[in-house]
Amino acid sequence: MGCIIFEYYLGFTLFQTHDNREHLAMMERILGPIPARMIRKTRKQKYFYHGRLDWDESSSAGRYVRDNCKPLKRYMITESEEHCQLFDLIERMLEYDPSKRITLADCLRHPFFDCLKTEPKNTKGWDSNRDISR
Repeated sequence: MGCIIFEYYLGFTLFQTHDNREHLAMMERILGPIPARMIRKTRKQKYFYHGRLDWDESSSAGRYVRDNCKPLKRYMITESEEHCQLFDLIERMLEYDPSKRITLADCLRHPFFDCLKTEPKNTKGWDSNRDISR
């Protein structure tokens, strides 16, 4: 969901690749290093060497990632409170560790959505039995 919300916000995909290794490099550039514990536990060790992503930053793909990917919050159009809250929510949705990632219930309680919460409407003076079809 975090990637989809990001795409709605900026109009382009966050991770513009179909290559797994390049995707991991983009994730590290945008979200920070992949946790060592996750690297140790992965079945895809072919992407890692000595506990780090096996990635050639001097290759053309490496230069592309360096030049076109930046830390997540640097994509914010403005630093208004609403935008900061949105990017906090996206960042929590994109947390590497599933046990630390925000749950759906917590997403809905995130301050970004506070503007959608409304007080019950005051119906005082409104006759709900009134026939308005005439």
